[in-house]
Amino acid sequence: MDRLLPFVMAGDPSVDSLAGLLRAAKAAGISTIEVGVPHSDPIADGPALQAAAQRAIERGVTAACVLRELATISDSPDVVLFTYLNPLLQIGSTRLIELLRKTPVRSLLIVDLPFGEEPEFEASLRDAGYPIVPLLSPTTSIERARQLLAERADPGPSSPFAQRFAYVVARLGITGEGTRDFAPIAERVAALNTITDRPLAVGFGLSEPRALASIRAMGATPVVGTALVQALADGKSAGEVFAALA
Repeated sequence: MDRLLPFVMAGDPSVDSLAGLLRAAKAAGISTIEVGVPHSDPIADGPALQAAAQRAIERGVTAACVLRELATISDSPDVVLFTYLNPLLQIGSTRLIELLRKTPVRSLLIVDLPFGEEPEFEASLRDAGYPIVPLLSPTTSIERARQLLAERADPGPSSPFAQRFAYVVARLGITGEGTRDFAPIAERVAALNTITDRPLAVGFGLSEPRALASIRAMGATPVVGTALVQALADGKSAGEVFAALA
């Protein structure tokens, strides 16, 4: 189990900050990190992430820009590219795979891509070594979760965490709202553990030490996004923020 899965927004807090963020994350002992591609119409993002994405867009940051920048970075944790489908379709699967091969990206979390909607596109990425992370919401039944986990299969224990984990959404709503009730999440994680032995990461509303400890006690990896992005926007150093969370 990874102790933390952080999220940063490419292009924020500055257009050229990504390399420094990834170096700081690796220095803090973080093995996997989500890098968000800024999008103008995000799903479920709260005000802090929306603002970060908008700032990055105004700086001219696009999906292709993010991939080109990642290609220049060697001192990095494994990257999960957090993005939306349309920017990737605009690049095209062949070109996308060419760009990905030069980067530390190990998987993609495409939040608006249900399994089966773009089968050829998804298969081409998977065959090239870039699986799509399964996303399990609070309304996903155990039967459907079993199907989703089979459809986006675990590549096995020899593969890195970035390619194996399933993302468990802690609650309904938007990011940035603090999660307080952990009993339903614990029940959810326990139920999922009866149908899979792949790693689970839990996100949405986690930032306080007690929240991170609660998720780790379940045997899952906490995802921290809003609190980290806001701290960086407020001028805190990446090293300080990662060290405090890890």
